[in-house]
Amino acid sequence: MPATYRRRHARFYRVVLPIFVAVNLSLGVLLLASLQVGGWLRWMSLGSGVLCCVIAGWLSGVAWSRSYWCSAMERQVARWHRVLDAVFGWIEEAPVPVDALRALERSLDETLVR
Repeated sequence: MPATYRRRHARFYRVVLPIFVAVNLSLGVLLLASLQVGGWLRWMSLGSGVLCCVIAGWLSGVAWSRSYWCSAMERQVARWHRVLDAVFGWIEEAPVPVDALRALERSLDETLVR
C-alpha cells in the first residue's frame, strides 16, 4: 500500500469520520429535542432525528470495526512472521539443496506479490 493511500485513510478515520459522527449525532439530538410541532411534521422530525442518530451509530461502528480488525490483522501478521522466521531458521540449519531454497523463495515472492 502506498504511503499516501495509508495517510489519506488514517486522516479519514481519525479526523473526518468522528466529525461526521458528531454532526449526525448533534443533528439527531437537535431534531429530537425540538419536537414541538404537531401532526405529520412532528413525525417527519422524529424520523429525521432517529435516522441521524442511526447514521452516527453506524459510522461509529465502522470506525470501531476497522480499528479492531486492523489490530487483529497486525497481530496475525506478527505471528506469521515469527513462524516463518523459525521455519527459515530450520531450513538454514538443515542440509537443503540450494535449488530447492531458490524455488521456495520464488514461490513465496509470487505469493506475496498477489
